[in-house]
Amino acid sequence: MKQISKTTFAVALMLLLEACSWQEYFIIKNNSTSDIVLTYTLSVADGFPLFDATTTAYSSTSSGEIDWAKSVHVEDQDTSLLGLQFTLPPKCNLVIGYLHNDRYSNAKQQFINNRVFNFERMEIKKKDGKQIITKDNFDSYFKKNDGIIKYEIN
Repeated sequence: MKQISKTTFAVALMLLLEACSWQEYFIIKNNSTSDIVLTYTLSVADGFPLFDATTTAYSSTSSGEIDWAKSVHVEDQDTSLLGLQFTLPPKCNLVIGYLHNDRYSNAKQQFINNRVFNFERMEIKKKDGKQIITKDNFDSYFKKNDGIIKYEIN
């Protein structure tokens, strides 16, 4: 009988701890009606990088939310280790990084678990011109809302 209660306790504890876990995503959302080209570089991280060289893209729902069930194939056209280049279709969201069990407030904050803000520079080419985002002006473009740090391109 004691074995059953220990097992039940262990399972309950695991479920409780799993429920306490969360993610915050860094996303670029293409709200425009044409493709955009994103080229960006990351720095070498002495720890765990927030931004990774592997990314995923998702469609938007009819209400403009991320449709996590509908991934979109995008291919990195930059073959260097820390450089990335993607063509992001209209009405799509590109996940460029995430935080696990930590909250993002700004690019200069200290993160738990040896996380490192390793974003260096991004160039966004769209039909009507281009934009440059750097580590220093990152927070002017990317805004946090409900656990998603997002830059929306119209």
